[in-house]
Amino acid sequence: NASRLVNHIEYVRAGRYPRALVLYEEAFKYAEKALQKVGGKSDSKIAKLSADDPDVKRAIELFGKAFELDPRDPYAPEMRKYYEVLAHLYAAIGTENMVAKLGARGFICERNFRDAEIYAESVTSRDPQDYEGWLLLADAQLRANKLSEAEMTIRRMESAGAPAAVVHELRGQLFEAKKEMRKAIAEYRLSLEKQPSNLELRKRLQWLLQGDGRLDEALTVLEEGLRYGGDLDPNLLHRLGLLCLAKGDNTRAAKLLEQAARLEPRSGDIWFNLAQAYQRLGRDARANDALQEALRLKPELRQAVLGKE
Repeated sequence: NASRLVNHIEYVRAGRYPRALVLYEEAFKYAEKALQKVGGKSDSKIAKLSADDPDVKRAIELFGKAFELDPRDPYAPEMRKYYEVLAHLYAAIGTENMVAKLGARGFICERNFRDAEIYAESVTSRDPQDYEGWLLLADAQLRANKLSEAEMTIRRMESAGAPAAVVHELRGQLFEAKKEMRKAIAEYRLSLEKQPSNLELRKRLQWLLQGDGRLDEALTVLEEGLRYGGDLDPNLLHRLGLLCLAKGDNTRAAKLLEQAARLEPRSGDIWFNLAQAYQRLGRDARANDALQEALRLKPELRQAVLGKE
């Protein structure tokens, strides 16, 4: 059953996060099988496994699918374990640049930006045309607030042939770090024109537009994401529901928040906002049920309730 679920997971109407977890679990199994053939985790630069080994190929494929589905920040601390296992796999097949890239990712997860820069620079020194190395270097520099260095790195990344969507997104982050929000918004829009399926960037752009008082534009940015998998992203649906509440479209807000709650039933915040939508619609019984669920999941929300009384 687990294998069938993995093979057809794109057809499962479930939240992206639990679907990603299933893929990670299967990827770990194949990675363990592959690494057992070389006596465990491999740190050697000498290839011990073939890149065509079926367990290696399947593990890498499943990790890739999981990363695409996972709605979390790719550099959240809990992501490091995935990069470490992948690094051991690539070390076993003798792919040094991938080992260095994954090492850089792991250090960013740790907030160890200096070592992340060192690992990323080892990639660009071996292959100056490897734009992913420049991307990792720019990312580490932005997070370390080295804005001048990041600006130069982004130029090098562009010269190395990085996709336009990636370049515009990094430039947007640079302008955002400089507090030049209008320029950041413009760059994020250009990025989404090239890669409209980037849901995390849509959320970032929505937040900036909303902060600038442009609610209609923020709403449109999220609505357009529904066709690219946003209908299965509880965080995007939650944000969209909140915007509808802010604009007084309570019926649509309730529908979106109901959908978000089905996908992420453990979120007290979603249930709380769903209770607000029901209350505005005069559905008092449902509002009370949603509120009780919110308080059960997140007791600290009781203060927000008391503040409104």
